[in-house]
Amino acid sequence: MSSIATSVSTDPYELLQWNMKLAHLTYEKGYDIILPLLDNPPKDDLPNFLGYCEAWAHSIVHHHDTEEAVVFPILNKKMDFSHEQDQHKAVHHFLDEFLAAIKAAQKDKSKFDAAKLKELMLNAKDDIFVHFSEEVVHIGPSKLKEAGFTEAECKEIVAALEKHAKSVGDPFLVVPYMRSHTPPEYKDIWPPMHWVLRKLVVPFMLAKKHGGYWKYAPYSVS
Repeated sequence: MSSIATSVSTDPYELLQWNMKLAHLTYEKGYDIILPLLDNPPKDDLPNFLGYCEAWAHSIVHHHDTEEAVVFPILNKKMDFSHEQDQHKAVHHFLDEFLAAIKAAQKDKSKFDAAKLKELMLNAKDDIFVHFSEEVVHIGPSKLKEAGFTEAECKEIVAALEKHAKSVGDPFLVVPYMRSHTPPEYKDIWPPMHWVLRKLVVPFMLAKKHGGYWKYAPYSVS
């Protein structure tokens, strides 16, 4: 992942890529946390660990569903994002298997198979990380300009992304996951969120439902 500016750009052509880099960063951090833990899983805290794993996978599903619902349709008017959509299929094949294994273990602890989960994650690593890397290149400012997108259209894409992301998904998983994987230097500016939500609603309402999950996260939920 290339460096990410720590301020919101005033250039509309940079906004989509900036948002996407930060989103991808949260999922990459989750991957890097879960994988080594599978070598020595916290069996005395299995429900919370499984919940954390579910939140990670569910958040990627939510992110990709949002892209396919509102981002790709707009980009495909002037560009070709069929490659990214094919990449989504490969990533989601993994996510379906991973979530099925997690949910089975949540219902019956004896079905928890750390070795299987690790194998699934290792086999999917290239699909996940290559997709994240290639996608942010494809939506770079120069690419959007070359395709003929206007500044207004670039703003429209980001607005549609934010609106749809807020309307779908499990807020008790997606929002605390996102906030607890966003580095401190970005917490006040990404994603755009009123301070009441950042400081009160997320930590004291949304994150409370599954409070034990976030002990595995790298940052606080506020």
